[in-house]
Amino acid sequence: MSRLAQLLAEAADESNNPVSFIYCKIVKFNQYVLDLFNPIGIYQKYSYEMAT
Repeated sequence: MSRLAQLLAEAADESNNPVSFIYCKIVKFNQYVLDLFNPIGIYQKYSYEMAT
């Protein structure tokens, strides 16, 4: 719920500059995706090493 409030507050602050708002969200989304795939890559690396 606090994330939603934060998102709405940011949206209200950035309503004058939508390009900046969208760019900021793309950067955060990219970081979230990298954080998601990082453990998968580590798992693949070590599972391959253990299999050989």
